[in-house]
Amino acid sequence: MNRATVFFVLVSLSITWGEMGTCGNCAKGDLSITELTEARIQFIKQQILKKLRLNKKPAVAVPVNSLPMPVAQGQTLSHGTDKPPEFDDYYGRTEQKIIFPVEGECLTSGRYPFTCLQFELPPDVEPEEVTVVELWFYKERDPFDEYNQTFVISEAAHWDSQQQFKKTKPIAIKETDIGEGWVRVELAWAVRVWLEGRERLHTLHVACRTCQLRRAPLSFHEKHRPFLVLYTKYAGKRRQGRALECGSNTNECCREPLYVSFRELGWDDWIIRPAGYHAYFCKGSCLPISAVTKADSYHHNIIRKYFYSVSNDKKAEFKPCCAPTTFSSLQLLYMDSNNTVTQKTLPNMVVESCGCM
Repeated sequence: MNRATVFFVLVSLSITWGEMGTCGNCAKGDLSITELTEARIQFIKQQILKKLRLNKKPAVAVPVNSLPMPVAQGQTLSHGTDKPPEFDDYYGRTEQKIIFPVEGECLTSGRYPFTCLQFELPPDVEPEEVTVVELWFYKERDPFDEYNQTFVISEAAHWDSQQQFKKTKPIAIKETDIGEGWVRVELAWAVRVWLEGRERLHTLHVACRTCQLRRAPLSFHEKHRPFLVLYTKYAGKRRQGRALECGSNTNECCREPLYVSFRELGWDDWIIRPAGYHAYFCKGSCLPISAVTKADSYHHNIIRKYFYSVSNDKKAEFKPCCAPTTFSSLQLLYMDSNNTVTQKTLPNMVVESCGCM
């Protein structure tokens, strides 16, 4: 990317995230404050869709309010710092996938109460990306519960792609003292092996060795139905910036609040978390270009190099704008058209600091 291209990109960002009216390059015309706010909101909507590689919001068949409680309440969200580390990319980066198995038939039975869960692994996850995999299921109350219950999770007997019959193979054992509630079982090793084998269709055989019931006490009520969470690697560098917040007596370049509500956008039918977020934008006055070129920051260095590379008559046309200098990411938990819940981190969605350029 040459200097002129970089400068054009920086100025283009200032038109939407900046004040649109502090200088000649950012003319706001006859737009009112309400119209400017609406323009920024529309820009943010398009950015979210593009970063998710979507043309429009997905058509979701499963209502968000019918999801299992741990998913709806954000209990499966990746743990870590409040703000995810930054990375130099445009599109969102996947951090987790949530799959909803269906109750299916098993090719073989067993001596203990059991049920079988059928599901399909997502095609866009590589085995080396998987860090943690958890099976969540809701244990119903067993009137014969006296001590801990022991669940055995196995890969159910099946015919593989080479038409060879695979017997039921235990992959995890979970002992729990939960009388009624959510149980989590770690399955990362098995899922990595499945992904390496490029086999996406699988069935889990879940048996309760200590139950006296005729079936395993797993609930399939819509709020309690089982699900599988795949957490994937996320690495990057954090970019930090200090923002001057706008106030009633602030005239210089500063950061102004801008809250985006997904309910007001009509997107709460597919975005699960968050309910909205603070995007912010920049506004305020700037010093002359000569002062900007003396400042020491990455974007000022770009401006300085470009400024001194053009002719003197073009230098007179430069008028600094108040615009974002650093951004941070936005984490979204959403439902796609395949009824798969995905957590992605979208880069450069929150204005962290502002500067003149």
